[in-house]
Amino acid sequence: MKKISSIIMIFLFAILLVSCGSKTEVSAEFVDVEVEQTSIRFDVTLTDPNNEITGSTVVYLYNEEGNLRNQKTIETDNDLLGIYFYGLETNTPFVIKVIVTIGRDAVEVGSYDFTTLSDQEIVINTVEDFIKMRENRNGRYILGQDIDFSDDTYTSAFNASNIAFGGTFDGNGYALKNMTFSRISMYTGIFGYVSSGVIKNVTLDNINIGTLEAPLNTATSSRVGLIVGYATSQTARIENVTIKNSTIALTTSSTIQAYVGAVAAEFKGVIKDVEILDTNIEVTATSFGRIKIGGAVALLGTDSVVSQVYSETNINFITLGTNIRDDDVSHMIGGVVGQHVSGAKLSEIISTGNINIDIDYNTLPDTDRGVYTLFVGGLVGRANNDVQKGFYSGSITLNHEKNEYETGVTKQFRIAGLIGFYESNKASNKLVRIGDGEINLTVSDDVTLDASQGFGYDRFGVVSDKGVFGTKHLVVNDISVALDDDISSITNLTDYFDSQWIEGYLEI
Repeated sequence: MKKISSIIMIFLFAILLVSCGSKTEVSAEFVDVEVEQTSIRFDVTLTDPNNEITGSTVVYLYNEEGNLRNQKTIETDNDLLGIYFYGLETNTPFVIKVIVTIGRDAVEVGSYDFTTLSDQEIVINTVEDFIKMRENRNGRYILGQDIDFSDDTYTSAFNASNIAFGGTFDGNGYALKNMTFSRISMYTGIFGYVSSGVIKNVTLDNINIGTLEAPLNTATSSRVGLIVGYATSQTARIENVTIKNSTIALTTSSTIQAYVGAVAAEFKGVIKDVEILDTNIEVTATSFGRIKIGGAVALLGTDSVVSQVYSETNINFITLGTNIRDDDVSHMIGGVVGQHVSGAKLSEIISTGNINIDIDYNTLPDTDRGVYTLFVGGLVGRANNDVQKGFYSGSITLNHEKNEYETGVTKQFRIAGLIGFYESNKASNKLVRIGDGEINLTVSDDVTLDASQGFGYDRFGVVSDKGVFGTKHLVVNDISVALDDDISSITNLTDYFDSQWIEGYLEI
């Protein structure tokens, strides 16, 4: 009995020491705190200038009644990074305390009060409400009315991997209107960086990331999309969305990459039932960074699914090289997708926008080597998997002249009305180039050109069901080569397609 009483007295004495505090230079600062609905993640910066700590350091989590909910003993400096307490109640206050041993005393050297986020559906009615989503990025949101951003410049609310949108945004049939971005960041878009987020049932009207008259500039690697810059999870979803009267216009001097898409720059997940109307993408590249541009998505990742996407996006791409010497240059441009990789599923897609490309690499003197590739397709620039059901009815124009320093450079252009470079061993089916538009290509004599109204280059030669409806048109250096292009003629589109969704657009 005396032993138990002694233990109790020691415990109470320790509490007394902590609660009363001791004079010390030791301090604990909480940094990179991420509060979610049922968890908190943070780092602790522990400062001990006089080497006072003589024993253990423990991080404790208490609820508002003062009951201990969790704890972590710190053994090494690495243990102070990424501390994670989970399984907490939503919308509930908690406090974290850092207790260190100094001599024989347990001393509190830092505390942090927080309240977990709510899991209730939150109505968005104002610009301020919209921006506040950043504070609860896994929340459930619904628009209560149209929101007009005319009086505000906008920076992506979720513009870093540790500030990713993972919640649900339901537009409820309303619109986000007149949004003007102030700058290009690494992940640029209304929802710049998305993990498992869902964006649905919304219209985006007059969204401008730069303008044709005043494009934005970037010198760093960037992913730019009107909705999403980068979506990293197969559970991400964009559904029942209309984009109209919008623009992406930028100049990039990045030596790494610039991915640009009207819906998303780089996307893993599901995109379904999206319509893009009267929208323009204009990109000027002044360096040798990789460029991928899509009328909907620039780069579509593995296991992603894109279907029922109509793109009326006009793409204007200009290369004005200023520092290209002994470098490899890669450009991929598609009316719907710039590149979709193996495992991605792409079906029921339509592009009606025009693609205009002006290429002047301006290769520098003393250049000995370099591989310059350009893949352009009315639907897909480079397809590493099959594509099912779709048509392209816009025009493709390419102008390129060589300069005197490119004799050691290899140039490979693959340009087509459907897919520029087809690199799948599976057949694509029900793809049509509608002859309302033209394909006019002007290239220098040092370019290896593979051009077609169907697939520019088909690596495996698998027979795909594709053709041209209407006038065949393919002009290279002012000479028609349409009759040399081995592609079938389609005489009746209604009979050809077995998709009610596509047939609905044939009636327009």
